[in-house]
Order: sequence, then C-alpha cells, then structure tokens
Amino acid sequence: MDQTAWTVDDHLRGCDQGVVELYERFVELVTACGPFELSVSKTAISFKGARRGFAGAKPKMLWLDGYLDLQRQVNDPRIRRASPYTKRLFVHQFRVSALDQLNGEFAEWVREAYEVGQGGHLGATLRRRTAP
Repeated sequence: MDQTAWTVDDHLRGCDQGVVELYERFVELVTACGPFELSVSKTAISFKGARRGFAGAKPKMLWLDGYLDLQRQVNDPRIRRASPYTKRLFVHQFRVSALDQLNGEFAEWVREAYEVGQGGHLGATLRRRTAP
C-alpha cells in the first residue's frame, strides 16, 4: 500500500484550468471567513473549524464538486443533494462549473458553514457547557 500523503496538487492534477480557478475562488471564500485547518485525503479536501469540519472540495476534470454543512436546507440548482446529517445539520453536495456560480449567495452559504465549523450550530448547548 502506498503511504504517500495526498496533496491539493494531487487533486488538481489533470483538471481543466477553469476548475483550478474554481477551487482557488472557493478557498478565497473560506479564507474570508477566518482561520481554518486544511485536511487532504484521497477523496476530498476538507476545511475544518475550531469545532468540526464544515466544507469540502472535490475537484473534477470539468467542474468542482464539494459540500457545505448548514443548519438549514438550501434549494438551489448548484445544490445536487441536501441530506440531514444530524438533528441540527444538513450536508449539501454542490457542483459548480463557472466562476459566476461562486457569487455572493454562495459566499453566504460558506459563511454559514464556517459558523458550523466554529460550533455555532450548538447554540445554547455549547454556552451551557462552557459557562463558568
């Protein structure tokens, strides 16, 4: 078994330049939200907040697939599927193929997902656990 760690470059190798630009724009949207940890595996590039993972990217040859964990269900053509993940979260599988699809509305979804990564979905439960 090959023990070599996967990298972002491995995921982008062979992709159309437009997909590389989509991935870079997606990273810009995440970066605008605040600090995060990047975790790269063979299947995805995951973005993790202080509490949990909240988004991921899966570059394909001609488009960018990925996911966002949100506290609500979003209905949009870019969202291929939205499924309950926990009692409070829905995982949204997205596909984009043009930069204009990563618009302000999409950026707001990324911000919402980032808040999930920071534990925002725990609300009062988190405050009760951490209160002095």
